[in-house]
Amino acid sequence: QKAAFKQLTADSIKQSELAGEPIVSILTQAPGNNAEIGGIKVTTQNGWFAARPSGTEELYKIYAESFIGAEHLQQLIDEAKQLLSSVL
Repeated sequence: QKAAFKQLTADSIKQSELAGEPIVSILTQAPGNNAEIGGIKVTTQNGWFAARPSGTEELYKIYAESFIGAEHLQQLIDEAKQLLSSVL
């Protein structure tokens, strides 16, 4: 999976919605300096998730934030897992 993360691009994501909202951006580079983020960040108007491989373990980590609430946050995380399993 670590190798697969290095190959991820915005075009790898075929989904157009996340947690019931349109995806507004898919990033693999930091917007300020274009540095590689070592994973992917997917945003909607009311939330986002980022995923990248762990530097010390054989797994990946998902970071997420909802601007709506706890239920929406869980939906973001669940759908992020599904999305990642389909592209990795």
